[in-house]
Amino acid sequence: MEALAMGVRALGLLRVAPGGGVSRRFIVTSPASQLSPTELTEMRNDLFNKEKARQLSLTPRTEKIEVKHVGKTDPGTIFMMNKNISTPYNCAMHLSEWYCRKSILALVDGQPWDMYKPLTKSCEIQFLTFKDRDPGEVNKAYWRSCAMMMGCVIERAFKDEYMVNLVRAPEVPVISGAFCYDVVLDSRLDEWIPTKENLRSFTKDAHVLIYKDLPFETLEVDAKVALEIFQHNKYKLDFTEEKASQNPERIVKLHRIGDFIDVSEGPLIPRTSICFQYEISAVHSLQPTQPSLIRRFQGLSLPVHLRAHFTIWDKLLERSRKMGAQEEWEVLPPRPSQLESSRSLTEEEMVFRRSCISSSPQHLSRARVWFGICNWALRRFVLCLVPTFGMSRYRT
Repeated sequence: MEALAMGVRALGLLRVAPGGGVSRRFIVTSPASQLSPTELTEMRNDLFNKEKARQLSLTPRTEKIEVKHVGKTDPGTIFMMNKNISTPYNCAMHLSEWYCRKSILALVDGQPWDMYKPLTKSCEIQFLTFKDRDPGEVNKAYWRSCAMMMGCVIERAFKDEYMVNLVRAPEVPVISGAFCYDVVLDSRLDEWIPTKENLRSFTKDAHVLIYKDLPFETLEVDAKVALEIFQHNKYKLDFTEEKASQNPERIVKLHRIGDFIDVSEGPLIPRTSICFQYEISAVHSLQPTQPSLIRRFQGLSLPVHLRAHFTIWDKLLERSRKMGAQEEWEVLPPRPSQLESSRSLTEEEMVFRRSCISSSPQHLSRARVWFGICNWALRRFVLCLVPTFGMSRYRT
């Protein structure tokens, strides 16, 4: 505890915020760098819990709000919920078990909302699933959540004597083929080349998170709270300042799974158990000439609601190992006419956007080809049995 107390001491420097106000920036003192990863985790969670309790104390008495369901089924249903306490998941519980199991996000007055994020006012609510006509927001939330899980795994995969600094999870579209997390490892690991066994070990740790069925908690905090939580990670400090400067209130969104806390714009999926097929597939070096070598960890995952056959999964996994240009990820998804030359891209679209199957001739033609192959194989098998068993009525 003495080491922890020494570690949390930092110099508070005042500086002008982008909005014209004054913000406090935390500069780490030398004892702080001696904190072990376990002590850092305890300190961050202690600050997170204190801020969460402080926000709950701001509502001393329970206030009721009116939440109206505007979905396709049970439209017009009205729930009387508790302000700043009840969540979209609590509303789903009043509808049916189907909504609790299938809902990934909620639309609250048209804005994407975490299932476990408290409702702050009377509103209209709609639930989103992977199989909606337009699953764009759900897919993006799933990608962000998988990247956060990967960050948790990487931060804790190395021994305590090796320092691991998470930089950020790049906001990449699902069409890129892999979710990513940029990491700066200890300088003693600059020559380390991950093996297949290393990647399998990371993947195993990720499946432990999935098995634990952990909820994704969300908490909106003032920038100074987030800066205090991440005071020992200079990359997170810069990222927090970047996020805080994007709104005049300087509010930063934090998310937590288990005892791992990260900065994420959100929204995220409700629980880790929504992931099914999950694999950390590759590690690439981004800046080999810079003082700090940035590694980009890449992975692939499919939710339990959209499982893929192992042949398709293997092709998607192979594609996820490729290092794509960052500029390519920032452009809009390609038009359907641009997908004709990429077979694996078409298959991924078929997996993540099921609504495209009914509207894309490519998906229909590929389905017909597979159906024809299976039908031909079945007919050949039956015809082989005819001479043996004398099943003449099956002859064509």
